[in-house]
Amino acid sequence: MKLGGKDISLIYTYRIAENHEKLVREELVKRYCYSSRLIREIKRIGKVSLNHKECFLGQNIKPGDIIEIKMPLEQIDGEPIFGKLDIVYEDDELLVVNKPPFCVTHPTKSHQLDTLANYISYYWMNNGISAKIRFINRLDRDTTGIVAIAKNKYVHHFVQKEADLGNVKKVYHALVHGRLPSHEGVITAPIGQPYEDSIHRVVMESGKPSITNYKVLEEYKNASLVELVLETGRTHQIRVHLKYLGNPIIGDPLYGLDDQEQTNNFEMAHQALHARSLELSLPSKKHLFVQAEYSNAFLDLRKRLVDYK
Repeated sequence: MKLGGKDISLIYTYRIAENHEKLVREELVKRYCYSSRLIREIKRIGKVSLNHKECFLGQNIKPGDIIEIKMPLEQIDGEPIFGKLDIVYEDDELLVVNKPPFCVTHPTKSHQLDTLANYISYYWMNNGISAKIRFINRLDRDTTGIVAIAKNKYVHHFVQKEADLGNVKKVYHALVHGRLPSHEGVITAPIGQPYEDSIHRVVMESGKPSITNYKVLEEYKNASLVELVLETGRTHQIRVHLKYLGNPIIGDPLYGLDDQEQTNNFEMAHQALHARSLELSLPSKKHLFVQAEYSNAFLDLRKRLVDYK
């Protein structure tokens, strides 16, 4: 990354313990979750040192040795456009923002210059951060809340591997129509596409395994506040599963109640789904917990539901 107007790469330092692997490459892959491809890339355009001297990846190591990894500098790969960012957390490895509604995460055919990626590119450019935009998670346009962005390729790979092991916890909150059948439960209905190229997802026997855990936090006259934790990450999974349960998210234009036009959406202009928190580990941190505040629209809807008679 760039600090103080000068190019400065993030450096990871590892001291070799007694129960070490035999070679530099093996130690980095097996103990520190580097991919073989990433190590080769770092060796080519970054730097791998052993005891402060450049080394071969196949070099032998012993207890007390010090391996240093100098991450290669990168060019920002997004078009920098100014846009307000609600930053929840930031360090040398990660940026976490609270995404507002009506904001696309990354450029599409219809959204080229008004996306979260554009705004992050501008922020990084003006704060001297030389990195590609690597989203750890993405949200639908109208879903609010936590979006995390890795500041280098190693962090992105590390977190994705942790997610594959079930060590990353994403918690969502939703305001839904009606009251759920029980206060806690697990939805295991498989999700798939009804036909090729459809943006719509449905519960279907031939769909992919999908698991959503839910817990009711508050109940109102005709609605509920629900906490949801995903065990799988299918497209629109929460929205599809809540629709399947008979409690679609208030304001959801795609998975709302069947009589959507006649249904009272309590003046909500978009789906009331919020990525509330993220819990994960980073290469330099054993545990990180971040939480995003509700949007004003979510808070206003919650108040209307409480007051609804």
